[in-house]
Amino acid sequence: MAAATLPTKMRALLHNLKDQSLSIKTVPLPVPSSQQYLVKPFATAFTVGELNWPRPEELNISSPGVEWVGQIVKSPSTTSKFQPGDRVYARVTYPQSGAARQYTVTTDDEIARVPKNFSVAEAASVPVSALTAWQGLFEEFKFKAPTATSTPSSDTKKRVLVLAASGSVGVYVTQLAKLAGLHVIGTTGTRNVDFVTSLGADEVLDYTKTDLRTWVAEDPSRKVDFVFALAGGVSRDQAWHALKENGQLLTIVPPPDFNWVFDLDTPAGVDPSVKGRFFVMHPSGDQLEKITELIEAGKLKPLVDSVWEFDDYEKAIERLNSGKTSGKVILKVNDEE
Repeated sequence: MAAATLPTKMRALLHNLKDQSLSIKTVPLPVPSSQQYLVKPFATAFTVGELNWPRPEELNISSPGVEWVGQIVKSPSTTSKFQPGDRVYARVTYPQSGAARQYTVTTDDEIARVPKNFSVAEAASVPVSALTAWQGLFEEFKFKAPTATSTPSSDTKKRVLVLAASGSVGVYVTQLAKLAGLHVIGTTGTRNVDFVTSLGADEVLDYTKTDLRTWVAEDPSRKVDFVFALAGGVSRDQAWHALKENGQLLTIVPPPDFNWVFDLDTPAGVDPSVKGRFFVMHPSGDQLEKITELIEAGKLKPLVDSVWEFDDYEKAIERLNSGKTSGKVILKVNDEE
């Protein structure tokens, strides 16, 4: 697309962090730096809690939507990895503006090509969730990452407990952990037990009926090597007690005050060799490309809750905050080309 065809103004969904207001306004197009691509997003996905994430004073008003799928409009150069017309997806490097706007910018370290076998809505649901799962399992827990051609092996005999296995991140943790050869135990609500089983989980626990601390007390051989806690509260408190000696707990649930503490205190009554850690995922175009390869090989499937028109952003946010979602809430931004 030639630069001359670009408009000077665009519609953008703007979020005011101080008063928590959302509104659509007409604003100037973003001007990409010499290292940035200009992108036309087709859709963006909202992440639970993102409207409360802290950001600098100068970014008090910004667009939400930290993951997106779209098409390159302008590249930094004719030798850039991606060129105009290429379809890509990404996780935004926060606190830069999200993609709930008609044009946005990105860099090579954020983007990867879109899986050919996923719809726009499905692709928009991938980056945050799949990258969080990937980095937790393969950077934090240090398991060997699967490839599109590798065959799962259970040689490790390691057991991982996934809290909220049917959630938007949990579906990828469950699938990737199974592809990595782990024995996967997932927790979920009653209506999603069969769904988590279909993702490859070896065992599925209904958290409405199972107290994890009692579950392992009844049979200590049930203890696990790793806990990936995608839920906090009582579930995470119980999960500490499900860990073996030298076990590891990893969580993405931030403290209510956003006072980042990455190394967690081991609770009383838990073996002191057990360690816990909070982590924040980071954008990675390289990792996202590997995820694309797994998707195209048919080894990963998405979870989309709902898709909303741009002007229906209030309904999309209401759905996001309802506590009843199954997968990602998607906002359409531009029509596909």
